[in-house]
Order: sequence, then C-alpha cells, then structure tokens
Amino acid sequence: MIVKITNGVITTKVTKGAFDSMYAKQGFTIVENIEETEDDSEQED
Repeated sequence: MIVKITNGVITTKVTKGAFDSMYAKQGFTIVENIEETEDDSEQED
C-alpha cells in the first residue's frame, strides 16, 4: 500500500512499511491512503 504523508513542511508518497519503520518516528503523519492499481501488489506479508 502506498500512503501520502506529511510533516507539515514536506509531503511525499511512500510505502506503508517505510512509513511504519522510518517516517512515523520522524513526526510524519498519513494524509491519504492511495489504492494500488496492480493486481499482483495487493498482498503484503
């Protein structure tokens, strides 16, 4: 899953995993969940 995130100054798109492991600790918050359109990318373990 791709999410749009911001820290109030910077807004960017990253994977949910990258947000959870790095960006959340740096003060970013999720602004929007972006649905992926590829069929083979829905599953993430």
